[in-house]
Amino acid sequence: MLNTQHLSTFKVLVETGSFTQTAKLLGLTQPAVSQHIQKLEKGLGSSLLIRHGRSTELTSAGKLLFDHVRELEKCYERFLTIWSRQACLDELQVEKKSA
Repeated sequence: MLNTQHLSTFKVLVETGSFTQTAKLLGLTQPAVSQHIQKLEKGLGSSLLIRHGRSTELTSAGKLLFDHVRELEKCYERFLTIWSRQACLDELQVEKKSA
C-alpha cells in the first residue's frame, strides 16, 4: 500500500520542481523528501523522476502517478462535500425529532 504522506510529498515535489522547496513547504528535511520518493519508487518498482542536478523531470510512471494523485484528491474533495451535506441532513433530522 502506498503511504499517503509520501504521495503528498511527491505531488508537491512535482508542482515545485525542487526538493529543497518541497522540504520547506512541508516542514521536512531535504533528505526526508528524497526518502519519501525513494520509498514510492521502491514500492512501485519504477523510477518516478529523472534528476538533472537541481531540477527533475517526470518519467512516464511518474506522470501516471501524478495524474492518479490528482484524481485521488478530487475523489477526496467529493467525499468531503457529500459527507458535510449528510451531516447537515442528520442534524436536521435530530432537530425535528427533538421538537
